[in-house]
Amino acid sequence: MLLLWASLPLDREVPSLRIKTGVSDISIQILSRADCASQDKHMQADFRIAKNVSQSLKRSLKTGGLEVSGRKIIARNRSDLSKAWARYYDLLAAQFVERIGRRRFRVILEAGCGKGQLTIPLLRRLPREVKVIAIDSSKGPYAGWSKVLSQELRRAGLEKRVRSFRSDARRIRGIESESVDIIVSNELLCDLPYDPQLEKALIEFYRILRPGGFMIHGEWSSSPAAEPQAFLVKHWPSWTPDQLFSIMRKNGFHNFQVTYFDTTIHFGYENALKELQTWGATKRFLRRNDAVLKREGIELPYEHMVECEK
Repeated sequence: MLLLWASLPLDREVPSLRIKTGVSDISIQILSRADCASQDKHMQADFRIAKNVSQSLKRSLKTGGLEVSGRKIIARNRSDLSKAWARYYDLLAAQFVERIGRRRFRVILEAGCGKGQLTIPLLRRLPREVKVIAIDSSKGPYAGWSKVLSQELRRAGLEKRVRSFRSDARRIRGIESESVDIIVSNELLCDLPYDPQLEKALIEFYRILRPGGFMIHGEWSSSPAAEPQAFLVKHWPSWTPDQLFSIMRKNGFHNFQVTYFDTTIHFGYENALKELQTWGATKRFLRRNDAVLKREGIELPYEHMVECEK
């Protein structure tokens, strides 16, 4: 299988990939900028070939259809993909709600809500009286996502429970100071790869949170706890919990905790191709690694969830 670390730079452009392959790491290939969807910054990918792949996973893949093996959601076929992501985000929303716990709150803001992948399952788990604000810059390759969010909210009958609008997390407009009880985000901070960018967002978060307000951010883990027995794709940028604690403390937050969301998705060949293309992999890149993808597919890493208070 292939473990996928995937995050994009702030401007959403997809840069070069550095690929390392082979059990003994003998072969090192550098993709030119023409090999990628855009020509800016640097994203690193590190592929390490596993000595073996879990036999239980292989058996699960043979049965076809959407399956769950422990905390692993298996999306072998194209028809499985949307269901797999829906299941993943439903479980993720459950963990966000669990971490929020019994805190008393009336207003929750989701920063970087995208198309509502987390927004909708989160709404279904929150008390109806809670007011939800969802913001996203909705630009670059994500342009139009705010419209998709509105459509999905109407389809789910949840449009009256959400105030959604376009806004950069570093310059949040239309929200008064100390008016939000809880801030959540998922895969947002990796889009702020430099200290000044992240600090601008944290300053805004601190401004809009009420005293004692709670903040929790989910990010794909920057590195595994142990050497993975699989392929590894590691993308820059990413923040470790220690780095986030340091910069958050600097900006006035305290009571830090980190937990892990230990659910993943295993993508079969066709779904692996689609997911890699969304991260900027080109036809040349996919052809070069076609045999690997057919044999192993790819797999998401776990998430770390960093929480703190104002």
